Amino acid sequence: MKIEGGRIINDFIEPNKRQYAIPVYQRNYEWSREQCVKLFADIVEAYKKDKTHFCGSVVYAPLKEEHNIHYYVIVDGQQRLTTIYLLLKALMDQATTESEKELLQESLFNKDKFDTYDVDTASKLKLKPIKSDNNQLYLLMDGKYDEIDKSSGIWINYTIFCDEIKSILESDGELDIKKIYKGIEKLTCAMIKLDTEDNAQEIFERINSTGVPLSLADQIRNFVLMTDADQDYLYEKYWLNIEGLVKKEQMSVFFIEYINLKKEGFTKENEAYDAFKSVFKESNFSNEEMLKDVSHYAELYHIFVNGDDKLSAETNRCLKGLNYIKQTTVYLFLFKIFDDFMTGVIEESELEKVLSFLLTYSIRRIICEVNSNSLRGLYKTLYNRVFINEDNKKYYYDAIVSFMTTLTSRDVFPDDEIFKQALINNNLYKKHALCNYLLIAIENQGKEKIQTDNLSIEHVMPQNKNISKVWQDMLGENWEYDKAKWLHTLGNLTLTGYNSELGDRPFAEKKKMIEELQTKVVILYKDIQSEDTWNVGKICARANRLADEVIKLFPLIKPEHQVEYKDPSLITLTSENYKDATYKTPFYYELLGERVNVDSYADMIRSVSRKLYELDSTVIERMAANNETFPKWTIVPFSYDTKVTSSDYKIKGTEIFISCGFSASNSMYFIRELLKIYDLDISEDFTYTAKSYKADTSEDME
Repeated sequence: MKIEGGRIINDFIEPNKRQYAIPVYQRNYEWSREQCVKLFADIVEAYKKDKTHFCGSVVYAPLKEEHNIHYYVIVDGQQRLTTIYLLLKALMDQATTESEKELLQESLFNKDKFDTYDVDTASKLKLKPIKSDNNQLYLLMDGKYDEIDKSSGIWINYTIFCDEIKSILESDGELDIKKIYKGIEKLTCAMIKLDTEDNAQEIFERINSTGVPLSLADQIRNFVLMTDADQDYLYEKYWLNIEGLVKKEQMSVFFIEYINLKKEGFTKENEAYDAFKSVFKESNFSNEEMLKDVSHYAELYHIFVNGDDKLSAETNRCLKGLNYIKQTTVYLFLFKIFDDFMTGVIEESELEKVLSFLLTYSIRRIICEVNSNSLRGLYKTLYNRVFINEDNKKYYYDAIVSFMTTLTSRDVFPDDEIFKQALINNNLYKKHALCNYLLIAIENQGKEKIQTDNLSIEHVMPQNKNISKVWQDMLGENWEYDKAKWLHTLGNLTLTGYNSELGDRPFAEKKKMIEELQTKVVILYKDIQSEDTWNVGKICARANRLADEVIKLFPLIKPEHQVEYKDPSLITLTSENYKDATYKTPFYYELLGERVNVDSYADMIRSVSRKLYELDSTVIERMAANNETFPKWTIVPFSYDTKVTSSDYKIKGTEIFISCGFSASNSMYFIRELLKIYDLDISEDFTYTAKSYKADTSEDME
């Protein structure tokens, strides 16, 4: 590797018979308006003050020599080089004299004065971006402006520079095209030329680029494509497919889902790139195998988000419903379910039943206000827990439902009675997406579907804090209490396309307006239009009817074949009564829905501590720094000093030592107190399963 000071124009752009290619692993061109405007201002200032302006580093490597053209690949700096190239084209198009145009022509294009080297269209340009940008650049340089994609960054920034040039030439009589060009000549950079033995990937990762920070998808693309000789092939066959399936704004979320599918535990975005590389290494994938695997799950992710015309209406309905109510945590489970569907393990009729169950489970859980923080863990481990016995796949839907209905934690399936009471009494309006979804589902059942895009949620009893005397009298002497309790509940909510017109009008006027407007909303209005008054009794009666409708729409279809999961010798315990652990051997625990196998209490302490550290590292770091202890204890649970703790075991990836090796009951006391510090529910957020054995003589520390 050779590092030198250089100039963008003199050392990269002006020299003849060179071409700088942007490799396929680089991101698309995407400089912002603000960056372009600032660069142009810096160039003008550099000319006026006759001083250089440093604009970052350019990392490049020789590629080949062909037809006397020297080809180089740009490892870093493509955004700046492309931007300056666009500025030069804008200057050329704004030039008015032949000498100005000729100067810029020589900078932009390779020349073969004697037609000796057969310079073709591909080698004529001195810059070759990645494919999607390259097509637009060719059209721009050929002056085929009508054919350019006007939404491309190439075109947008070219027009920005045209506007900036026109504006400054009109406002500053001392400037001209050649003087602006001289300002560009003032741009300096760090030229980093790589040798064949240099590791381009490692160097790229170490560079502190002055351009737009790389996204997670950028980093992953660079890693997989940069480290393979067949970059163009892999880019064309796999990466373009991935980009076509997953929207740019969804890329990071998709890759984190992919990593979480492949690795134990959960990955944070700032750790995701390293986690991806470890998946690559641990899976022993080739670059193509990795991209093929990612592309497969990108196809599934696309189906989850957008549906698929090749799938049944029922499958698409359920997927759309899960997305509408924002239950994307289910994707970790759906990846494996769809894998079984794609490979013929189950028919689509079975897939429909599973998706319908998951939609029903999600709706019931949200309505019953079950905390969602255990869902990710549940869905991450659910497949392996349900199909721990491969024979369970013979009863696919039945196995899933049998398992879910045997859960005793907060993840248990809410039954009809619990669900109905929650529908009647809970604040549905604050769950806005789900509220809208349920009201539409009630109205659109079993008839020609009405258009709902222009409908919004309307409160029959108005939201206005200072409701009119008419409403107060209708509600009765406890109107303030009743309004606060029932305002946002199912019985008081409906759909209308005329929300602003109805507003806080008296009940009789609202009814009349609804009738006059001849709305197509029928089922929801049924027991509003038939009433002369509106009060708590009417709200509760309507809520009962609508709740029954919702239960019919989202029922639990019981399994035809009950699959047994319970080992009668195993018992499930919480940490609430820590002394229950005595004389028992732990087999696994569940923390926030995620199941983890263990073989001892010491193993469970270490594992739970690591999981909680991943959830929020600051808590344990603070405890370790201060050598904090639990109530009634003298032993320090965490410390940076191994002399303070009872063992030399470290939490993975840290310098924090953790105490362990206690009796069963003291181990559970440790876990219970740590859960409390993390403000978790000691009976709901954590359970463990164990088997009794012969009495032990261990004594508690208390």
